[in-house]
Amino acid sequence: MQQSRTLSSGFTLIELLVTLALAAIVVSQAAPSFSSMVKSNRLAIETNTLVSDINLARSEAIKRGTRVILCRSADPAAATPSCGGSANTWTSGWLVFASGDANNIYDSATDTLIRIGKPRGGQVQIKTNNTSDNNLEYDPDGTTNEGGSTAIFAICDDQGESQGRQIQVNGTGRPRLLKGTPPTPLPNFASPVTA
Repeated sequence: MQQSRTLSSGFTLIELLVTLALAAIVVSQAAPSFSSMVKSNRLAIETNTLVSDINLARSEAIKRGTRVILCRSADPAAATPSCGGSANTWTSGWLVFASGDANNIYDSATDTLIRIGKPRGGQVQIKTNNTSDNNLEYDPDGTTNEGGSTAIFAICDDQGESQGRQIQVNGTGRPRLLKGTPPTPLPNFASPVTA
C-alpha cells in the first residue's frame, strides 16, 4: 500500500518569528531617520510660510502703491491682533498689513490687514537679528525701509544650527534662503531650542 503525502502550505512558527524579528530590526533602524525627516519637513514648512508672507508683503506694497508692513505679533489669532512681542522672537506669529497712516503699528481703523501668519507650533523657533525693530517695512517701490541693513530671520529647532534655515532680506526687499550653518549667525541664537 502506498502512502500519499499531503503538502501543507503556510508558515511554520519559527519562520514567522524570524520574519517578525527581522521586521523589528528594520523598523528600529528606520525610525530615527523618519523622525529627522519629519523635523526637517516642519522646518521647511515654517520657512516657506515666512518667505511666502515676505514676498506677499513686497508684492502688495508694489500693487497697492503704499507701505506694507510685516510685523511680529505675540497673539496673531486674537480678536484684535496687534504688532509686538518679546525681544527678537517671531515664533508666535506675524501680521502683514497695508499701512494707512505714518506709524508701524497695526490699527484696524486705519490699516488693512492682508494676512495673519501663525506658525504650526512644535519645537521650531523663529528669531531675527534686530531686537528693537519688530517689523519689516516695504515701500511702494518694493524696497525695504531697513536703513541699509539686512534683516535676518533664523528658523531652528532641536536638530541644531546645521539643520536650520536663514532668510536674509536686503534693501531690494527680495528674500534669500540659506540652509545649514549660516554664514551670519545671530547673536544669542547659536544654540537652538533643546527638546
